[in-house]
Amino acid sequence: MKRITAFMMVLTFSMVAAYAQEKQDSLTTPNKPKAVYQIGSVKVTVWENQRNGKYGEYTDKTYKVEKVYKKGEEWKTSNNFDANELLQLRAVLDKAIGEEAVKVKEGKE
Repeated sequence: MKRITAFMMVLTFSMVAAYAQEKQDSLTTPNKPKAVYQIGSVKVTVWENQRNGKYGEYTDKTYKVEKVYKKGEEWKTSNNFDANELLQLRAVLDKAIGEEAVKVKEGKE
């Protein structure tokens, strides 16, 4: 009985160590964006993630919208836009959605 208990403890420890290493690897290897679209100071970054759903595996896309600017020597981001930047945002979103939608349609055919 002691051997079984010891074996189970070693097995459990091995599984926890493997999970911890896998989790650490995913944290140290950052996910890279699929695409970046930019007009002027407005940028849209497209992220792609594989998911498992009710009907199987699928690809989920998310879009990050931001304004990039330089203050002194440091690059900063914001999600506040003036009227001109809103026009740039509209254009870059149209481009990003248009190109990503075409890619989705091409992949399904």
